[in-house]
Amino acid sequence: MSDTVLNAVLAIAILGASALLTHLFARAMYVTCQKCGTLNARRRSQCRSCGETLPHRPAP
Repeated sequence: MSDTVLNAVLAIAILGASALLTHLFARAMYVTCQKCGTLNARRRSQCRSCGETLPHRPAP
């Protein structure tokens, strides 16, 4: 029984850590359009979906 609980806790920890790293990577590499919510590469000046001017945030 304790092995099953330990395996479940380990799986949750691994999935949580990978979700956190993915979120941090996306925040560092992409800018979200405030009009339509599309993710755009930092180098873009206009949204690839709606053409709205994107805010420029400095790279972390």
